[in-house]
Amino acid sequence: MDKNEEIFQVSSMFRALLKNISQEWKHSSEGKYNLSFPQFQVLYVLKLRGPMKVSELADALTLTPPAITGLTDKLVAEGYLQKERAEDDRRVVNITLLEPGYEMIKKVKKDQKEMIQGFFNILSEEDIQHLRRIFSLMLSNIDKDNHKG
Repeated sequence: MDKNEEIFQVSSMFRALLKNISQEWKHSSEGKYNLSFPQFQVLYVLKLRGPMKVSELADALTLTPPAITGLTDKLVAEGYLQKERAEDDRRVVNITLLEPGYEMIKKVKKDQKEMIQGFFNILSEEDIQHLRRIFSLMLSNIDKDNHKG
Protein backbone atom coordinates (compact mmCIF):
# COMPACT_ATOMS: atom_id res chain seq x y z
CA MET A 1 0.00 0.00 0.00
CA ASP A 2 1.44 3.40 -0.93
CA LYS A 3 1.68 6.35 1.45
CA ASN A 4 -1.27 8.28 -0.08
CA GLU A 5 -3.55 5.28 0.33
CA GLU A 6 -2.41 4.82 3.95
CA ILE A 7 -3.00 8.51 4.70
CA PHE A 8 -6.49 8.26 3.20
CA GLN A 9 -7.20 5.19 5.36
CA VAL A 10 -5.91 6.92 8.52
CA SER A 11 -8.01 10.04 7.85
CA SER A 12 -11.11 7.88 7.19
CA MET A 13 -10.53 5.94 10.41
CA PHE A 14 -10.06 9.18 12.34
CA ARG A 15 -13.35 10.59 10.99
CA ALA A 16 -15.11 7.34 11.93
CA LEU A 17 -13.68 7.56 15.46
CA LEU A 18 -14.84 11.16 15.85
CA LYS A 19 -18.29 10.25 14.52
CA ASN A 20 -18.55 7.41 17.06
CA ILE A 21 -17.42 9.66 19.92
CA SER A 22 -19.96 12.27 18.85
CA GLN A 23 -22.75 9.66 18.68
CA GLU A 24 -21.82 8.22 22.07
CA TRP A 25 -21.75 11.77 23.47
CA LYS A 26 -25.24 12.39 22.16
CA HIS A 27 -26.49 9.09 23.58
CA SER A 28 -24.92 9.51 27.02
CA SER A 29 -25.72 13.20 27.47
CA GLU A 30 -29.23 13.30 26.03
CA GLY A 31 -31.34 15.62 28.14
CA LYS A 32 -28.47 16.17 30.60
CA TYR A 33 -26.75 19.30 29.31
CA ASN A 34 -28.72 20.73 26.41
CA LEU A 35 -25.33 20.91 24.71
CA SER A 36 -24.13 19.23 21.51
CA PHE A 37 -20.60 17.85 21.09
CA PRO A 38 -19.64 20.68 18.67
CA GLN A 39 -20.93 23.23 21.20
CA PHE A 40 -18.81 21.59 23.90
CA GLN A 41 -15.82 21.75 21.54
CA VAL A 42 -16.39 25.51 21.16
CA LEU A 43 -16.39 25.96 24.94
CA TYR A 44 -13.33 23.77 25.36
CA VAL A 45 -11.25 25.50 22.66
CA LEU A 46 -12.07 28.89 24.23
CA LYS A 47 -11.03 27.51 27.63
CA LEU A 48 -7.69 26.37 26.20
CA ARG A 49 -6.90 29.36 23.99
CA GLY A 50 -8.77 32.26 25.59
CA PRO A 51 -10.96 34.79 23.73
CA MET A 52 -10.97 34.35 19.96
CA LYS A 53 -12.38 35.92 16.84
CA VAL A 54 -15.11 33.98 15.02
CA SER A 55 -12.70 33.31 12.15
CA GLU A 56 -10.00 31.97 14.52
CA LEU A 57 -12.49 29.68 16.24
CA ALA A 58 -13.72 28.47 12.84
CA ASP A 59 -10.14 27.63 11.84
CA ALA A 60 -9.45 25.88 15.16
CA LEU A 61 -12.51 23.64 14.77
CA THR A 62 -12.30 23.32 10.97
CA LEU A 63 -15.76 24.79 10.57
CA THR A 64 -17.06 27.76 8.59
CA PRO A 65 -17.64 31.14 10.28
CA PRO A 66 -21.43 30.82 9.69
CA ALA A 67 -21.36 27.40 11.43
CA ILE A 68 -19.49 28.97 14.38
CA THR A 69 -22.08 31.76 14.51
CA GLY A 70 -24.87 29.19 14.74
CA LEU A 71 -23.10 27.24 17.49
CA THR A 72 -22.11 30.30 19.50
CA ASP A 73 -25.50 32.06 19.31
CA LYS A 74 -27.08 29.28 21.38
CA LEU A 75 -24.13 29.29 23.82
CA VAL A 76 -24.53 33.07 24.25
CA ALA A 77 -28.28 32.60 24.90
CA GLU A 78 -27.42 30.00 27.56
CA GLY A 79 -25.02 32.46 29.22
CA TYR A 80 -21.86 30.44 28.50
CA LEU A 81 -20.26 32.91 26.09
CA GLN A 82 -20.10 36.60 25.39
CA LYS A 83 -19.79 38.13 21.92
CA GLU A 84 -18.41 41.61 21.40
CA ARG A 85 -17.71 43.57 18.25
CA ALA A 86 -14.15 44.86 18.00
CA GLU A 87 -13.81 48.60 18.62
CA ASP A 88 -11.50 49.15 15.64
CA ASP A 89 -13.39 46.94 13.14
CA ARG A 90 -17.11 46.38 13.69
CA ARG A 91 -17.08 43.37 11.33
CA VAL A 92 -14.86 41.45 13.77
CA VAL A 93 -16.65 39.58 16.57
CA ASN A 94 -14.68 38.40 19.59
CA ILE A 95 -15.97 35.46 21.64
CA THR A 96 -15.18 35.05 25.33
CA LEU A 97 -15.93 32.13 27.64
CA LEU A 98 -17.86 33.21 30.74
CA GLU A 99 -17.91 31.61 34.21
CA PRO A 100 -21.05 29.49 33.53
CA GLY A 101 -19.18 28.13 30.48
CA TYR A 102 -16.22 27.11 32.65
CA GLU A 103 -18.64 25.44 35.08
CA MET A 104 -20.34 23.54 32.24
CA ILE A 105 -16.95 22.26 31.02
CA LYS A 106 -16.13 20.98 34.52
CA LYS A 107 -19.51 19.24 34.80
CA VAL A 108 -19.33 17.67 31.36
CA LYS A 109 -15.73 16.50 31.81
CA LYS A 110 -16.63 14.86 35.11
CA ASP A 111 -19.75 13.18 33.68
CA GLN A 112 -18.18 12.16 30.36
CA LYS A 113 -14.93 10.84 31.82
CA GLU A 114 -16.12 7.21 31.67
CA MET A 115 -17.41 7.53 28.11
CA ILE A 116 -14.14 9.03 26.86
CA GLN A 117 -12.05 6.52 28.80
CA GLY A 118 -14.07 3.75 27.15
CA PHE A 119 -12.65 4.78 23.78
CA PHE A 120 -9.07 5.01 24.99
CA ASN A 121 -8.76 2.38 27.75
CA ILE A 122 -7.55 -0.25 25.27
CA LEU A 123 -4.45 1.88 24.64
CA SER A 124 -1.32 1.70 26.72
CA GLU A 125 0.09 4.84 28.33
CA GLU A 126 2.84 4.72 25.70
CA ASP A 127 0.28 4.61 22.85
CA ILE A 128 -1.56 7.61 24.34
CA GLN A 129 1.71 9.53 24.58
CA HIS A 130 2.43 8.68 20.92
CA LEU A 131 -1.02 9.97 19.90
CA ARG A 132 -0.47 13.19 21.87
CA ARG A 133 2.91 13.70 20.23
CA ILE A 134 1.57 12.97 16.74
CA PHE A 135 -1.53 15.17 17.12
CA SER A 136 0.54 17.99 18.65
CA LEU A 137 2.97 17.82 15.75
CA MET A 138 0.18 17.85 13.17
CA LEU A 139 -1.71 20.68 14.90
CA SER A 140 1.39 22.85 15.29
CA ASN A 141 2.13 22.32 11.60
CA ILE A 142 -1.46 23.38 10.75
CA ASP A 143 -1.08 26.46 13.00
CA LYS A 144 2.18 27.37 11.21
CA ASP A 145 0.53 26.98 7.80
CA ASN A 146 -2.44 29.12 8.90
CA HIS A 147 -0.17 31.92 10.09
CA LYS A 148 1.93 32.01 6.88
CA GLY A 149 -0.83 33.53 4.78
